[in-house]
Amino acid sequence: MARAKVFGIGFHKTGTTSLAAALRILGYDTIHGDPINEPPYGDEGRSLIARIDKGNFRLPTIEHYDAFTDNPYFSIWKELDKAYPGSQFILTIREEEQWINSCVKYYKGRRRRPMRIWMFGGHADPSVSEAAQQHWRSTYRQHNHSILEYFKDRPQDLLVLDITKGEGWSKLCPFLGQTIPEVAFPRENVFASYSTRERLIRKLRHWKVRFRKW
Repeated sequence: MARAKVFGIGFHKTGTTSLAAALRILGYDTIHGDPINEPPYGDEGRSLIARIDKGNFRLPTIEHYDAFTDNPYFSIWKELDKAYPGSQFILTIREEEQWINSCVKYYKGRRRRPMRIWMFGGHADPSVSEAAQQHWRSTYRQHNHSILEYFKDRPQDLLVLDITKGEGWSKLCPFLGQTIPEVAFPRENVFASYSTRERLIRKLRHWKVRFRKW
């Protein structure tokens, strides 16, 4: 029997990179967004967006991987539920002000990539104006509300996970029917908020835990 697909449908900067790393530890072949040079496209989402805009939600990436995080997957979660019945969905969340502040800090000065333009249009950079930030806030709020309403009678199909509050293996593994691994839950992007020395110490602690398993 084929393994059920797992879709991470939380917005970027809600721990999606950490979720992708956790799924890989659990043995899921996982793709995060549409990274350059990854099969089958790896063109920053341009080809996937073109297919989605034509109403084709059976993306070729889905045949190559077990689990999916970030865009475009969180933007088409409802269509994926219909196209791939039996799938499991994980909504990563974060306190709204904390989330928008992280987005502003992260995206300031960065190139406006195709998927962000596709999603936010003229407000693709949240750092440029208060209007852009308000647009991101309302989109984020509506996204989470719609998902919770849609799955309210199907709790077995949706997990809500707040990694920023320390939630991790104890919620994720029972939901997926997996054994909790003997390694620390990955928290990939939290290192950006620490000094170089602090990041090194945290990474060494993380790898020390992983080496115990070997």
